[in-house]
Amino acid sequence: MLPERAERPDGAYDTVIATYKVMKRSITELLSEEGLTQPQFYVLKTVAKNGVTPMKGISDELLVNPANITGIVDRLESKGLIERMARKGDRRATMIGLTPMGTAVQKRVAVRHNEFVQRALQAF
Repeated sequence: MLPERAERPDGAYDTVIATYKVMKRSITELLSEEGLTQPQFYVLKTVAKNGVTPMKGISDELLVNPANITGIVDRLESKGLIERMARKGDRRATMIGLTPMGTAVQKRVAVRHNEFVQRALQAF
């Protein structure tokens, strides 16, 4: 249980929340420059890490409802960044893989994202 706001030492909680908000806004801007949202970036990152992945696996890893992943995948597919494939032996399961363009975008954005986080956290 967190202490009441007035009891928190030196405003540490407020500082953490303010830092989170600034970082989130900055990361959103960085991704927007690449034409991505945060959820789209996390899907690309998940598929890059795991290779061709079932949509259910993506939703499980990102802790979101599978219906949310469908919309995100639709938008990434329309941008040419991912492709859907049927799973061998189970056509009901949809597998997601990165296209060559998706791989290039994911790598470029991941580098920018990591550089930003490193710079932002140097003060700590």
